[in-house]
Amino acid sequence: MDKTEINKVTKTGQINREEKTQTDSMSCSNLANTALEMAKKAGCNAARVTISANTQSVYNVRDNKMERIHRATSSSIYLQLFSDGKYGTFSTNRMGTGELESFIKKAAGITRLLAPDIHRNLPDPSLYYKGNNEDLEQFDPSINTLDPLDKSKIAYDCAAEIYKSDPRILSVNSEFGDIDDFLYIADSNGFKGESRQSSFSLSCECSVKDNGDARPEGWWYESSLFLDSLAKEGVGKKSLERALSRLSPVKMKSGKYNMVLENTVSSRVVAPIISALNGASIQQNNSFLKDKAGKKVFHCKFQLVDIPHTKRAAGSRYFDSEGIATKPMNIIENGIVNTYFINTYHSNKLSLPVTIEGPSVPICRFTGSATGESPAQNLSDILKLCGNGILVTGFNGGNSNSSTGDFSFGVQGFWFENGIIKHPVGEMNITGNIITLWNSLIAAGTDARETGRWLIPTLAFENVNLSGL
Repeated sequence: MDKTEINKVTKTGQINREEKTQTDSMSCSNLANTALEMAKKAGCNAARVTISANTQSVYNVRDNKMERIHRATSSSIYLQLFSDGKYGTFSTNRMGTGELESFIKKAAGITRLLAPDIHRNLPDPSLYYKGNNEDLEQFDPSINTLDPLDKSKIAYDCAAEIYKSDPRILSVNSEFGDIDDFLYIADSNGFKGESRQSSFSLSCECSVKDNGDARPEGWWYESSLFLDSLAKEGVGKKSLERALSRLSPVKMKSGKYNMVLENTVSSRVVAPIISALNGASIQQNNSFLKDKAGKKVFHCKFQLVDIPHTKRAAGSRYFDSEGIATKPMNIIENGIVNTYFINTYHSNKLSLPVTIEGPSVPICRFTGSATGESPAQNLSDILKLCGNGILVTGFNGGNSNSSTGDFSFGVQGFWFENGIIKHPVGEMNITGNIITLWNSLIAAGTDARETGRWLIPTLAFENVNLSGL
């Protein structure tokens, strides 16, 4: 798509011409204060106001043609109202003074009709983030100056790396996107906090022809908070490389194998732990880690830490959605469960102290050496350490029982011998229990990809049940 076509799309209204979207912190502060006053006037004892504003654009290229250009700008106000022991949540994008006042008045009336819940209240103000900390460096101003032609070129160049480069290629789909995300929170207990984060992403998906009707696919994805840090080259080639590596998979016999999880998918086995540590799961008796606080549950060298103030990390934050200040946490240390994720509501329900609603930047570590770092640093190191086994590069469905920790996941990946990848494998499932799995941990790398909020590296486990032939 050339400049003329880009302008044509603009004129037809499918996108706007990338006008700058400047979120005014002062206006959000004024709006929040106004909403809190309206809630008080409507008879609420307490209230929290969350204002969000989001602008995003997407440029999608399929087989060397611009298939889709999308730009969306949205803003909304989310209200949490507390009235005589009753609690209601409401949201609207109608923020004019008259409309908002009418909306809050009706919302307060509806809240008074709800059943009482004595456990609903705002946090103790002593737990709030007080401000004045260093910038977490999460916003790139260039997001408002980058020309649409430059964005489309990034998507085109990504696809051009491989388009028609191999006769086995069936389709190439590349996409560039960016997001400007602003958040402002205020409540009647005095908390005020705001954050702004930019994000740039580039991805490519490629399908190739295999024997019969098989159409293996490969993908690759890069993301960064700052445009100049986004890897813009090699994404297309990586997706083709991964697609071709999937040709002619071999079915393996069922058995117990060493299993290595690539850092692109390793968070899949961390998520059940995070979920089981959540206060809602604990309170609802739906957690395999209930009553495990202070107990050794996992491998003695396994650590799960949260480092929420890491600069230029997507998950970093100084406060959660309640305004509670974040802090570094040793969630699991030497296999011992140190903490749960408890917000104000579940603190009241469980008679447990408030911690935080959830992790910000969780990181897995395996303390296999005196330095606290695993001697295995990256995928290559870990494959050599494990010798023979299955390298998992993708999950195909499956589930995990949050009450027991039992799981069954479909996987795809490769068989490796003596640390060398030999051939792809297909149609396999891994089964077991999350606690048992993590007690078989033998390595965690230092190669976490900085493309998401969780920094989970390559992981290796021994004696994992895999079902195949």
